[in-house]
Amino acid sequence: MKKYRLLAAIFILFLFVFIAGCARAPLITKKRAEPPVRKKSEVQPSTIGPPSVLISRNNVGCIFPLTGRFDNAGRRALDAALLSLKIFKQRSSSPWEIVAADSGETPEKIREAVLHLADDVNVIAIVAMSGTAEATVIAEEAQKRKVPLILITSKEGVTETGEYVFQHFLTATQQMEALIGYAQKTLNIGIFSVLYPQDDYGREMVSIFRSKVKSIGGKIHQSISYRKTDTDFSYQIKKLTGNRIGVAEQVSETAESTHDRLSLDFEALFIPDSHQRVKMITSQLAYYNVRGLKLLGTSLWHSPDLVKSGVEYLEGAVFVDSFFASGYLPETNDFVDVYYAAYGREPVNIDALSYDTMDIVLKVLGKHKITTRDEFLEALLDVRGFRGATGNISFNGNRVAQKEAFILMVQNGKIVQVK
Repeated sequence: MKKYRLLAAIFILFLFVFIAGCARAPLITKKRAEPPVRKKSEVQPSTIGPPSVLISRNNVGCIFPLTGRFDNAGRRALDAALLSLKIFKQRSSSPWEIVAADSGETPEKIREAVLHLADDVNVIAIVAMSGTAEATVIAEEAQKRKVPLILITSKEGVTETGEYVFQHFLTATQQMEALIGYAQKTLNIGIFSVLYPQDDYGREMVSIFRSKVKSIGGKIHQSISYRKTDTDFSYQIKKLTGNRIGVAEQVSETAESTHDRLSLDFEALFIPDSHQRVKMITSQLAYYNVRGLKLLGTSLWHSPDLVKSGVEYLEGAVFVDSFFASGYLPETNDFVDVYYAAYGREPVNIDALSYDTMDIVLKVLGKHKITTRDEFLEALLDVRGFRGATGNISFNGNRVAQKEAFILMVQNGKIVQVK
């Protein structure tokens, strides 16, 4: 009997310990499943782009400097791109939308903008405007993320970054080809001299100018530089004329009828600088009675201020640009009309380039059933003879837009298009 009582006591004690242990132990629950990680195409846009735009491959990205030193040009470019979309939708139903990003003023901001549009918004392509210093950053980032990029930039060779990078701009090479071709074929000029600033732009332009003159069998008589801070160009003018100008030969602008013009060993003078500097130089050329020269320039000359005063020294001068609001092309006139109606101002170069670039993108997307970025690349390479506000545009194997320059001349105190 004692044996059974002992076993019962042990059993009761064991049961008590077991129940007490269970009471102290935590409850075991099933672990809740983690939410699935979204794919990049499902991520909602950040504050860089419009929050109302849904994420899809129907979006086209824009990267412009919307803050900082160049925000005015950037906002104008965005206005023109949005106008192109508006006009495109008026002509045909379209699912395409524009998502804008600010490139700011730093490489980090530029990379952030490309990353956002390429990976978060998952755009089909990007249109961007940049200076020469920023162009490489945008191009490298777009190439890295394999998103088609059309850059509005003057930087030569930027498309060498890779097959995803295109350029839409009248490059320095194209400017010189158009300018020298017109000088030779229309003006019958074969001997040139150059006055140029000692900066990157001046040196690049002179190098290309010299190469193109040589290619047509022409001759550079002299190439003379000046500092960007110079305001007195008497030293350079004396060198141009073979040191034949002395104090006794200086004449006033009203004495031209009593003094013969100097006989020079060249026919045209190329000045790759701003319109302000050009006006300073030409007024001093006239002071030293260096007249009758054909003056040649670049797109930097193109400003209404060029012909506001002292225009008599520039009569007959020729320069080139990619756009002229008073041009005679019907596509140019149509663009000027719709732009002025929308914004109450006359468009300038960057407005027309941005409008045409976005127009090309939208028409490529509208014409082809494109679903991938690589398909877009192939279709863009096939663009031939696109007629835009900035003239005829084609892309070739190097992905640089082939453009017809506007040849502009000062005639009777006004800027007119001659070709």
